[in-house]
Amino acid sequence: MKALQRSIALFEEWDHQHGGGLARAAMAGQLEWACRVARQASATGTVHRAWLSTAARLADLAGWACFDSGDEPRITQRYLVMAIQLAGEADDVQQRAHTATTLARHLTYLGQVPDALDVIGLVHADWREIPPLGRTAVRIVEARAYAKGHDGPSCIRAVGLCDDEFSAGGGAEAEDPVWGYYADEGQILGDAGHALFDIAMTSDAREQVDATINRLQSAYSCHPLEAARSRALTMIRIACLQVRGGDLASGLNSIQAGLADARGVHSNRLRDDLRVLDSILASTDPEPGGAGELAAARATVAETARSQV
Repeated sequence: MKALQRSIALFEEWDHQHGGGLARAAMAGQLEWACRVARQASATGTVHRAWLSTAARLADLAGWACFDSGDEPRITQRYLVMAIQLAGEADDVQQRAHTATTLARHLTYLGQVPDALDVIGLVHADWREIPPLGRTAVRIVEARAYAKGHDGPSCIRAVGLCDDEFSAGGGAEAEDPVWGYYADEGQILGDAGHALFDIAMTSDAREQVDATINRLQSAYSCHPLEAARSRALTMIRIACLQVRGGDLASGLNSIQAGLADARGVHSNRLRDDLRVLDSILASTDPEPGGAGELAAARATVAETARSQV
């Protein structure tokens, strides 16, 4: 059990630092072994359930890695459904709910917003058993689904509820074996900020855009250096908003920082954001004497996007 947990911790570290593309094959092999042990090994009921819960966590992570690396949706969803089934066999409400948030994120990314909200609706059936950190994660996923569906008021309301739940749970002081990833203030600021980003990208309200940039900048300052993917995603989105808002000088500085963080990361989600940034740069007029700098930025963004696959 401890060996499997150590493997999962290592896979999670690789995922945060390098993106899902690096370790998903290794995760799949480890998961196959874990499921075989669950079927064949003899153990007490308590140990068997704990093993199933741990295997469910690994399947959840494997599904997330496949999603992040841009694998076919059916592959991602196969792992996530497996995780939900394993957690159900283990009577592990927390892991089942956590996997539901992963599945909802994936469905949202695919544009299947009603399906994503339906999945989150199932989590609410166990709401009393979910700790504040877990509720924080659920509110984040709701916010991102609403943003994808262009429902700004519902998105902003969900972000507010997310912040309330995070504060109620002790914030960064909280420890939780399932939801501990969300005990990081930078993760909360960033994940919810990415939901607000989708709203800000279609808004001309300067106050809303500035508030989103400020939130993402706060998130970036909290992201540890080893969380390279989170840092790159956050800074590239800051650059998108700055350039779109006419602050090209700040945007170019943010691009440099984001691309530095992106070195060594392999993430389909990051590639998609880089493509959005490139399209914004393509429609941006350079400042006097700055055409070369703008062209160089576009070339570097395009090269980094290609390196994500």
